[in-house]
Amino acid sequence: MRKLATAALAFSAAVFLANFILPERWLLIAAALSALVGAALALLHRRWLRPAVIALLFFAVGLVEYSVYRSLTVDRARQYAGETRTVSAVVLDYPDEYDGYCRVRVRTDTEGLPHFKAIVYDNDKCFADAEPGRRIGFTAKISTADTLFGKPYDNYVLNGFYWKMSVKGDEVIGDTLFTPRSLPVRLHHLLCERVDQLFPEGSRAFIKALMLGDKQEFYDDDALYVSLSRAGLMHVAAVSGLHIAFLVGLLLLLFGNGRRGALSSVVLVWCFVLVSGSSKSAVRAAFMQMLLLLAPILRRENDPVTSLSAVLALLLAACPFAARSVSLQLSFAAMAGILCFAQGIRAWLMSPLPAELRHGPAAYVPDVIASTLSVTVFTVPLTALHFSYIPLLAVFANLLCLWAVSVCFCLAWAACLLSFVPLLGTAAAWVCTLLVRYILFCARLIAGQPYAVLYTETKGALCWMLISYALLLPGLLLRKRRVLHILLSAALSLSLLAGILLHTERSFRENDYISVLDVGQGQCIAAMAGDDTVVIDCGNTSSLDDAGSVAGRYLLSRGRRSVQLFLLTHLHEDHADGAVRLMETLPVETLVLPAQSGESDSLYDRIAACAARRGTELIEIETDAELNAGRIALRVLDVPADGRSDPHSLMARLSIGDTDLLVTGDATKKQERALVGREDLSGTELVIAGHHGSKNAAAEELLRAAGGELAIISVGYNNYGHPAPETLSRLAECGYEVRRTDTDGTIEIKLERDNG
Repeated sequence: MRKLATAALAFSAAVFLANFILPERWLLIAAALSALVGAALALLHRRWLRPAVIALLFFAVGLVEYSVYRSLTVDRARQYAGETRTVSAVVLDYPDEYDGYCRVRVRTDTEGLPHFKAIVYDNDKCFADAEPGRRIGFTAKISTADTLFGKPYDNYVLNGFYWKMSVKGDEVIGDTLFTPRSLPVRLHHLLCERVDQLFPEGSRAFIKALMLGDKQEFYDDDALYVSLSRAGLMHVAAVSGLHIAFLVGLLLLLFGNGRRGALSSVVLVWCFVLVSGSSKSAVRAAFMQMLLLLAPILRRENDPVTSLSAVLALLLAACPFAARSVSLQLSFAAMAGILCFAQGIRAWLMSPLPAELRHGPAAYVPDVIASTLSVTVFTVPLTALHFSYIPLLAVFANLLCLWAVSVCFCLAWAACLLSFVPLLGTAAAWVCTLLVRYILFCARLIAGQPYAVLYTETKGALCWMLISYALLLPGLLLRKRRVLHILLSAALSLSLLAGILLHTERSFRENDYISVLDVGQGQCIAAMAGDDTVVIDCGNTSSLDDAGSVAGRYLLSRGRRSVQLFLLTHLHEDHADGAVRLMETLPVETLVLPAQSGESDSLYDRIAACAARRGTELIEIETDAELNAGRIALRVLDVPADGRSDPHSLMARLSIGDTDLLVTGDATKKQERALVGREDLSGTELVIAGHHGSKNAAAEELLRAAGGELAIISVGYNNYGHPAPETLSRLAECGYEVRRTDTDGTIEIKLERDNG
């Protein structure tokens, strides 16, 4: 078994190196060298060299596998990028419909094209009603699926999609073919509809994510997303090893722990995976659990290390790009932590308990603490790397909620299966809904604590994490005085964390800052003076990260606990669609909006509803107004209509001490010139270039009237040509230094404070 582990780990190491470190041109050379060295060692016929021989040979196999797989998929797909083709394809899943387009997952079967899976973007929504198995035809422009918004993007490729196609015309819808491949997707869709019928609106998103891994509604629910992520409970919102463990536990309880129970569990687990949509995380978890269940089936002793490494190698052999998957990295890091440390931590926690209390309900608390702590050993660095935060109170959240999550998972499935018997299905759904409310209450309670999450965007937080690992890991490897070393290390780590947090908060309290955040193609500006914070705009488009999440991370990592004033210059997505997420992340005292015309607006409705729910005062501005947040003065300026833009929009002049900042939103040149005629803008040091540097903004009259020194352009990936060359030239001619968020990232300006 250990030979299998050696081979699997060497293969997996090669695939990871090929994904992240080794240049593509060196892969086959490195594979040849590894194979030659392995063959040379094999010729020596030394027993003690066998592990090295196995490792070297399978390392070479891993490099070759990655190189061949890449050439047959991504590299081959790139050969057709930029072409416009007539395509025929079979729909794989129900389309995702959005405001201006729909997105369809298909497998092409066009002669002369590789039969790859593709993401099809249909702006006319002709395929919005297509079902799995439906044959469609269209003319499309082809691009590769490994980039999104101008940046490398792995998610599509990880799921086997190598093309993106934009429909250009000639849409044809053919017959629907009922194939075994489409059956799981249809069952998944039916279960989602059943959940909609059984569960009330407040719990549907959570139930779908918990049962089926369907997170479309989950991500749309900002309150749910923020509370679970800050509480450290996001792992319950995706079908993973945790959910498979719940299911196997229930099945073994019903069928027993013998061969019959193991065989039944293997079959039903794979049925569950198919019905839940066969996500990568579900398949991965099923493989892990299956290998663990094979031990009683084959009457062999279980070897977790071999099982874990074999599953990893199988998954990487099927798709070497899976090494880039964050969920795969976290899953195996969690399992590695459990294998290395859970038993020792559990034994230490159990040692004070009497023997009769070491089993049953009394063991719940030590088991959860041991599992949670052991999981975090290797997952915390990955979480910090990929998500820039560490949930510090996750242990408490798991203690309070994991039992309820497991019961809720089983009850939700029972409710769906029993829903054909009205009273039983409704009763199970009612109890399940109560549990969901309990889980969400606990999540909100923990998420609302001041230090529930440590955001690692500051150097101090990263230093704390590195020092803590340097202190704690040696203690975990010691045999003598291990507990004493760990306790002392933990005390030092907590003291260091408290010192870093206090220093960060003090630094940002004793100095004044104006920051233009890098939110992509959008805008978000934060001003901080003392304990007061003002935010102007919070929105973006063409970005994978919600502007509200970016702003929330930034402010919380700087010790901000609330926002006194939050101004939205106008209600376009690139300026306001992150407002709800930000308000769910931090308390906002006053929200300022341009006066609305009375017409229905979905974005306004969402923002207003969130403000009412969170107790935020909402002010609609119709004329110029003066607002203050401590030392920060905000003059809100009504934008005169020019006949082509929304008349209900605002500009703002923000002042901290002797420094003035001018924000014109998406005002046109005509509107900016009108502002110059009625407002004294002299002495404005900082100017946010209007409309992301559009050629129709940043009028020369306004730039010269302001007389500023620095112009900041908040811009990201876009198809509009922002910032326009003529705007950049105009700024240079007027004497402005130009900084841009797309090239400089978040721009943080520390202001000199006049303490006199």
